[in-house]
Amino acid sequence: MKVTLLLNPRAGKKRALTVQDSARAIAKELGVSLDIQVITAPGEGTTLSRKAVEMGSDRVISVGGDGTLNAIAAGLVGTKVPLGIVAMGSGNGYARSQKLPLDPVKALRIAMTGTASAMDVCYLNDRLFLGTAGIGFDARVAWEFDRSEARGMWNYLRITLKEILGAKPMRVVVKANNETTEHQVLMLVFCNTREFGNGAIISPGSAPDDGLAELQLVSKPSFFPLMKAFYDVYTNRADKSKYVRTIVTREAQVNQSGTLTHLDGEPAVIGHDVRFRLEPKRLWVVR
Repeated sequence: MKVTLLLNPRAGKKRALTVQDSARAIAKELGVSLDIQVITAPGEGTTLSRKAVEMGSDRVISVGGDGTLNAIAAGLVGTKVPLGIVAMGSGNGYARSQKLPLDPVKALRIAMTGTASAMDVCYLNDRLFLGTAGIGFDARVAWEFDRSEARGMWNYLRITLKEILGAKPMRVVVKANNETTEHQVLMLVFCNTREFGNGAIISPGSAPDDGLAELQLVSKPSFFPLMKAFYDVYTNRADKSKYVRTIVTREAQVNQSGTLTHLDGEPAVIGHDVRFRLEPKRLWVVR
């Protein structure tokens, strides 16, 4: 078997480079032909994964966070080449939702030996995401986190708490399932998987292989209910909160008063008009 490993050297607080020796040792043990390449620029993960497909790789392994995974997956969608995952990011929402180990050595072994299953992928205005995307408050947090030098869960929580008290509700108009509704929301999260990362489960009922997505419309509570809402998210009870309304669909059109989004935690400008769609069984993922 021929495997290409694509590695983001900045991931895991620059610890991602340390997995190379383990990868070579496991590959030698298994009789795998391993090609390791380091990603040196934004978007290069997509280029390198497409090249790996062209060169006959049997699977491609991502070593990095959800943003790295997103870029690499973009080169594999619609092909039969499976994606292996060694999660070394700040949140690792997709790997957690797939119940993959966060220990790099264990993840490497699964990535080389595990079974591939067909997974759904989603798009906002033709921009791919695998796990979650959002508009409103979580998009602003993603932008602030991206600009911050510190990484990890505690910095993400710090930014979230700093921003949320002054966050204002945003108007959204949602057209889905032949119905148009208007809402004032803190954020609207498009969910193909359960969580943002770090155990923050925004959509307990979401699964990346069921052919459906959940649009979670989250309103802003007052201070004490807000603390309860945080508790619900971190205890797998967000779907029981009266501040969360769920729309289950494969496609939707959304008009937002803002212009920002995040896709798998990576900030982007999406504009006021947002088209969402889910494409079932388009990406093979090893688990």
